[in-house]
Amino acid sequence: MKRLLRTLWRWFVSWNVGVIVAVVTFFLADFHFFPSFFSGMGAMVVASIIMKKRDGRIAGNLLKEEKAYIRSQLDEARKKWKQMRAARFRIRSLAMWQKISRICAVVDKMIRAVEQHPHQFRLAQSFFLNELPTAVTMIEKYVYLTNQPVRNQEMKETLWKTERLLDELAASAEQRLLEILSNDVFDLKVEAKLLEQSLEQQKLPETMEWRKENDYETVR
Repeated sequence: MKRLLRTLWRWFVSWNVGVIVAVVTFFLADFHFFPSFFSGMGAMVVASIIMKKRDGRIAGNLLKEEKAYIRSQLDEARKKWKQMRAARFRIRSLAMWQKISRICAVVDKMIRAVEQHPHQFRLAQSFFLNELPTAVTMIEKYVYLTNQPVRNQEMKETLWKTERLLDELAASAEQRLLEILSNDVFDLKVEAKLLEQSLEQQKLPETMEWRKENDYETVR
């Protein structure tokens, strides 16, 4: 909610800055439309970029202790990820190899995303602290048991349950990654909307000019 309010405020401020600059330029440029229009659009874009960078600094302003804690947790998550990658090469089943590879790919993306945006660590914290270590332990036990020469019904059921849980884990990890990336998706939508509005406003004077030329030809 706070992010949405900051974005709306950024739109409001940048829009008003653009309007003020356009009006001032309109009078200074002897009432010419195009110089004032492009000056206003440029001022609006610059104001939006400056405010966005400032918001980013505020959002990412973590304490030194917090940054150190996040780095240590990411280092630990990377170690678990490496264990998981190593374990999959001891698996004989292609289906299980694909499942673990899927989880590895998502975990790697999660770690990289948090490294780039440390303030998003809270969204991945429970996964890194709970689900990831448990998954690594399960996978290593699974590999150990599947490489044994004998199996009874209980072992088969346990292996099957592990395979099913790893499917659920992969889906959970993907959902968590989407949550981490949601801010980037939101930012892209905002920038696309601003660009779309800018292009639409740029077409407006061209359309007006075309209509004037057509009206002039009609009168002639």
